[in-house]
Amino acid sequence: MKNTDTIQPKWKKPAKTGCFLLLCFICLSAASQVISVTTVQNMSFGAFSQGSSGGSVIIASSGSRTATGNVVPLNLGIQYFQAIFDVEASVNTIVSILNGPDATLTGSNGGTMSLHIGSSDPGSPFINAVAPPGRTQINIGGVLTIGNTASSPPGNYSGTFYITFNNE
Repeated sequence: MKNTDTIQPKWKKPAKTGCFLLLCFICLSAASQVISVTTVQNMSFGAFSQGSSGGSVIIASSGSRTATGNVVPLNLGIQYFQAIFDVEASVNTIVSILNGPDATLTGSNGGTMSLHIGSSDPGSPFINAVAPPGRTQINIGGVLTIGNTASSPPGNYSGTFYITFNNE
């Protein structure tokens, strides 16, 4: 081959090249969208008594509370509520919510409890319909698993759970 020879591609249909470039542009455009997430409210399970064998307290994404096993919800003025996050993203951005692993909560008097992150409202994935600077409110519930009084003695429990918000 001489230096002056031109290498011709095996395909000669410019329409396919244009389509390929268009697809790359769309992919790059979607990947460059940024979302912002702000914590509005942390999750709280309120006051309860676990009884001899424990059980669970469930906070729904709507904020309602139920209990299972020997756990009895108490109304002592300690509020219970779901976690709330605000998501700011471009209109039509697809956002998926990925729950992290179960979290271990540590008690003020020793002991532990396990927190499993529940479902969200809106469900995942969702298409953002609110234009910035407006935000979409995401409500997330959870299930707190409580052992007996030896493994989960009465006290204040706290911990950290992880949630990932991905734009697609």
